[in-house]
Amino acid sequence: MSYELMWWGKRRRPWITYLLIALNTIVYFITSSQNFFYSSSSDWIDMLAYVPVLLQYPEQWYRVISSMFTHGDIFHIFFNMWFLYMFGKELENILGGIKFMVLYFISGFSAIIFHTGFIPLWGPLNLIIPAVGASGAISGILGAYLMLFPRRRLSICYFLFIMPLCFTTVASAFLLFWFALQVIYGYLRFGSVAFFAHVGGFIAGIIAVYMLFRKRRTEEFAEDFGFFRIYTTLMPQIGLGRTIKIILALLLIAVMAGGIYAGIMAPNLRGAYVVDIKVWNINQESYSEGQAAYAPMTGDRITPSEDDPRIIFNRLYWSGLFSGPPSTQKILSDELQIRSEQGVLITIKINGIATYDRYGILTYFSGRIVTDVLKISPMWNVVVGVERNVVYDVNISARDLAGETGRNIVLPLSYSSSIITMIALYIAVNKDREIAVEESLYYTPPIMPGPI
Repeated sequence: MSYELMWWGKRRRPWITYLLIALNTIVYFITSSQNFFYSSSSDWIDMLAYVPVLLQYPEQWYRVISSMFTHGDIFHIFFNMWFLYMFGKELENILGGIKFMVLYFISGFSAIIFHTGFIPLWGPLNLIIPAVGASGAISGILGAYLMLFPRRRLSICYFLFIMPLCFTTVASAFLLFWFALQVIYGYLRFGSVAFFAHVGGFIAGIIAVYMLFRKRRTEEFAEDFGFFRIYTTLMPQIGLGRTIKIILALLLIAVMAGGIYAGIMAPNLRGAYVVDIKVWNINQESYSEGQAAYAPMTGDRITPSEDDPRIIFNRLYWSGLFSGPPSTQKILSDELQIRSEQGVLITIKINGIATYDRYGILTYFSGRIVTDVLKISPMWNVVVGVERNVVYDVNISARDLAGETGRNIVLPLSYSSSIITMIALYIAVNKDREIAVEESLYYTPPIMPGPI
């Protein structure tokens, strides 16, 4: 290895990393303003989150992108942005801004593929559970980092209660341990984290960095150290090493097998209803429509993002009219008083025809609903007024799309995840030396937090 010292300017700034952090932060401030910036409001989550069953509707595809910039609470975004900064700036310095952004979004899309494809292992309820966060895309950065810098020494710090616990290890050991946890926790269905999204992003990062970087292995790689730059001529590399490579290969084979099994089980999914709501607001002489998702077995739901359809959906849900006698059609003519989630007593008058399927779930309603509408402050999420007797003409249709979603969406994505994993396995085992960058002797490792 040869080194040439020469005076130079400052190291290239990672502008794309800064831009991604800024965009995520801005979105978080907007979505959490109602909750004093501690957590994103449920309305914003319902509007921006990725919901697998809604992929049936092209107008809902925006969620694939919007979910990547939405976070649940302040801890979620803080640790994601910390990891994006610490690892992202290193990758951007090597790949360049455009290639780094390509890797970031490829990893984010792969996270969606794996999260959706592995739903049969977690149950049909996950077809309507909202998924948010940049973790999948950032996991791709970690996968790329593993392939580029397997021998880099990292200083890791955890907090054991209030006492920091710090140690230094090589990047390959730390990142492999982190990846193994995602795979194990995913199969154990541990907690409410989308672990297979992390797995999919990490695997995509391995593939993307090979496609974007491998042709530069014979060039010179420069590292800046303040007033001077060290040029390093890349030499044949040791890559991941035998032990790391064996463990990584076993984990990838386990993921590949899980994708195949999930594909076999996908057509058997049931219990995720999509509700199409068409609303004519008589008072305002306006028309709107939207989609909601509903899991009757647990009561979990994703409300429509549009105002009037969301109001109608909430009234039917709060009044319990989404459930009724199995396999019946009945005339509804009721006046009810219920309390909203904000604790306000509201009146609902319902006149129309309702149809319930064999499971006792509302699948059709046509009629008129007259109800009180709450005026809520968008900043503080408090009721500031009530509009009485707003008249809506409503048409609702609902169907259980779990099986259809399983056949048309989950099944192909399950098998796609296995194919993607197979490609990553080939690259990790056979092409790692074409990607790894030899570290300079003068590099000082940064301090990293615990894993995301």
